[in-house]
Amino acid sequence: MRLHLRNLQTAALAALLLAPPAFDAARAEPGDVGPNTNPTYVKECGSCHFPYQPAFLPARSWQKIMGSLKEHFGENAEVKLADRDNMLAYLAGAAADSAANGRSRTLMSRLPTADTPMRVTDILLVGGIHGGFLDPKFKGIPALKSLADCAACHPRALDGRFGPRNYTVTDESFRVLKGGYGLR
Repeated sequence: MRLHLRNLQTAALAALLLAPPAFDAARAEPGDVGPNTNPTYVKECGSCHFPYQPAFLPARSWQKIMGSLKEHFGENAEVKLADRDNMLAYLAGAAADSAANGRSRTLMSRLPTADTPMRVTDILLVGGIHGGFLDPKFKGIPALKSLADCAACHPRALDGRFGPRNYTVTDESFRVLKGGYGLR
């Protein structure tokens, strides 16, 4: 009986240690936006581009984007009405203007109330900070053609982790020393 109980305890401990960690907002880095939690959104939007977390844009932006899917940046991205309504409820409900994380609060504090950005990269704190990576003088890896591929530099982007400890670029000196968009 003792051996059986010890085996069960060992198995339970191993399962706890080996299980992938769940996202815990209470323990997340202050700037984390967290992962997407709507499978329909991830499937439909993520099939063409990085599925940006809703906490990067205010609800008014998501409403405008989802209301113009027939002409979505030059493409027809229409989906079934029920799927569109489902995604819009998710995006607007978790948008930057109602999110509690530090990154969303910072984005919203710097966005004029009259602005309705249509792209995450239109946000100054996203496009401005990252714009230097598209400069032809930037020789780092990865070489980017668009700022829309978050996961190229942020390996934990799908987890909603964009903090300074969660990216990989081989030529950070470009931004800091050569007049790019420095963080310091």
